[in-house]
This record gives sequence, C-alpha cells and structure tokens, in this order.
Amino acid sequence: MYRIHETITALVRFLRGYRACRRMLTHVDPVLRHPFAGLSDALVDRETYLLEASTGRRVIHFGFLDSIFLEQKLADGSLLHARLGKVTTSLYGVDVDAAVLARYRHRTGDLQNLLWDIADGSVPEPLQQPFDLILFPEVLEHVPNPGTVLTNLADLCRRTGAQLCLTAPNCFEMYGFMAAMHGIELIHPDHCYTFTPFTLSRLLQLAGFKLLEFKQYNFGSALAPGITKAGMVVLCEPEDWC
Repeated sequence: MYRIHETITALVRFLRGYRACRRMLTHVDPVLRHPFAGLSDALVDRETYLLEASTGRRVIHFGFLDSIFLEQKLADGSLLHARLGKVTTSLYGVDVDAAVLARYRHRTGDLQNLLWDIADGSVPEPLQQPFDLILFPEVLEHVPNPGTVLTNLADLCRRTGAQLCLTAPNCFEMYGFMAAMHGIELIHPDHCYTFTPFTLSRLLQLAGFKLLEFKQYNFGSALAPGITKAGMVVLCEPEDWC
C-alpha cells in the first residue's frame, strides 16, 4: 500500500510540475527559448545510422575501442569497429588507450589504427590522406576541452575532405531527468560534460561546422517525450569548405 501511495504522490508532483512549466514558458523571455521543431520525431537507431553513413566510404573512427567489453564484443561480433569494417571501403581507428589498443591488435591482427589525442593539434601521417567520413561517437563528453577538439576536428575535415558524424548523450534524457527528481544523477564517471541540442549545435557552429542533419537516438523505448531521448546524432561539415 505504501508503494502505491508513493507512486501516486510522485505522479501528482510530476503533473503539477509539468503544468507549472507550461505556464512558465508563456512568460519566459523569447531569447531564452530554443524550440527544436520535429526533433522529437527524428528518432534513429544509433548504430544503424553510423553503419549506413559509413557504407562504401573511407572512414576514420575515433574512440573505436570498447575498453570494458572489448573481448566480449570481439567474440560475439558486436564491436562497432568490426561491423564498420564490413561496410567501409577503408577504416582507420584512433584511440587514446594504449593498453587496450595493444590487446585489440593482439586479438585481431588489425594494424590500421593508432594512438593519438586529437587535442594536441598535430595530424599523424597515416591520416594525411583523403577520407570521406570521420566518426566521433560518444567521445566528446569524455574530453576536458571539447571546443579545442571540435576546432581540430574541423581542421582534420578540411585536410582530408571528410564530413564529421558525431554522437553524444543528451542532458535532457528522460530517465536521467526522472532520477534527478529523486536527487540522483545518472552519468558515466568518465564524462566531463553533458550537452543539449542547443549547446551541442552552438559548439559545432563556433568550431566552424555547418550542420547537415541533427537527429536523436534512444535505447529501448521510443516513448520519451519532446527532446528527452537518450542522445543526439549530428552530421556536419566545415562551413568554409571549398
């Protein structure tokens, strides 16, 4: 009985807050409002999108190692990098974890990869050639200097002729929001930042990118309302691309 009462109380509290927020939106300064019309309907499967975007293309894949589940995913064929290797014309992996990279090379024999932190601004020789697409999935939230990283990615796009496809978790993710109402923050302990559709778009534009596509992905249910899906997928290219 107590649990039922607690659930009803939480639901009533949520509905009251929801109505209060709707009233608040009618009074807030328009300069602070950033509607994303249609974004809640632009829902994709994250890995399917990345695979389709990479098919038949020359791809650089940043953060390609899954340090926690590497062996498991190599064994069951679910490692994204391995799946990308089946659809791309060429694939080069970039990561910053030397120990895991050594394990990956030992297990696979794949040497089309290197240890590199794009924040240093240099471009290693293996990447000084034409590419079609740079994948930067679920990486930006881990770096302490996202503005610098995005600026360097824009420069790498210009050098290689590649577009950038980036994915990142959404600060407004529904379950994280619900946990926050209980005083709990749900976040990976290695994350340095969280992004919203507006802040991610602004960072990309300040770094010199033009947005071509902006979509959302979700894990499990597609019922999350508005822009409270799990994450964001962006396809972009340098604004000053000749």
